[in-house]
Amino acid sequence: MTDDRLAEAWARLPDYLSSHVLVSVSALALGLSVSLPLALIGRRRTVLRGLLLAAASVFQTIPGLALLALFYPMLVALSGLTEKLFGRGFSALGFLPAVLALAIYSMLPVLRNTVTGLEGVDPRLRDVARVTGGKPSRVLWDIELPLAMPVIMAGIRTSAVWVIGTATLSTPIGQTSLGNYIFAGLQTQNWVFVLFGCVAAAALALVVDQLLALMEHGVVAHSRVRIAGGGAGLVLVVLAALVPAHGLGQARYVIGAKPFTEQYTRGVDQAAPCRARSHRAPTRRARVRGYFQCAQRRRYRCLRGLFRHALGQ
Repeated sequence: MTDDRLAEAWARLPDYLSSHVLVSVSALALGLSVSLPLALIGRRRTVLRGLLLAAASVFQTIPGLALLALFYPMLVALSGLTEKLFGRGFSALGFLPAVLALAIYSMLPVLRNTVTGLEGVDPRLRDVARVTGGKPSRVLWDIELPLAMPVIMAGIRTSAVWVIGTATLSTPIGQTSLGNYIFAGLQTQNWVFVLFGCVAAAALALVVDQLLALMEHGVVAHSRVRIAGGGAGLVLVVLAALVPAHGLGQARYVIGAKPFTEQYTRGVDQAAPCRARSHRAPTRRARVRGYFQCAQRRRYRCLRGLFRHALGQ
């Protein structure tokens, strides 16, 4: 029994890992693109800097699952507004709320470390650069940022680990991730799945952290080889996670169920006839709708014969 569960866990790894890496990379990229410019803008403005750090700290105190869930009603309202204005809405579940919530979670370490690193630069170096005719922008790029980069990289490492770990909580809002192992295992008492998901998420976080640490050491030692090696390693990790899942293609059927053990188990049972009839692995989602639903190429169709066969009617 354990071997069968472990084999099933390995079979689902490409799909779960690719989705987890995609949402984590997207959220981290969005968080860095917002937090780094804000830190540079607020480094000389005490009031603005305090407001930014306070806001990021407040969001950090919100539990991860609650923050992910809070984006759903906001995106539902925004989707309704865009549908009225432009005639087209968007999904309030899945990828979008997960990326937005995780991006907010990633901002505090980067903001705080960037501000701290820039403040830690010796003021005498700035004075010398200005006396010699250096413009403020040149002083920032040539002196302040290179000296503060080790501290900034430490903040990026912290953000990356936080995002990868918190991304497992995006499963209840419809985003596939390594958390699918954990939530499915808890609902069905499949402890192999729970352990597999925890180990996979921890291993991914450790690998990314070590590659970022290599880049950080390269920045400190002014070693381009280490920086390039760390960057190449990160690219390889992302490609290794995304390419195998891309070859699998999109699942033809999506089965949704309520997030309770009995309903989830019935959804799992329905996967077998879906797989037998379509010869493709279906996607199972909990907490999506209050009843089972199959989708074919984004157009929902009621497969009555398939349901009756699955339920033995």
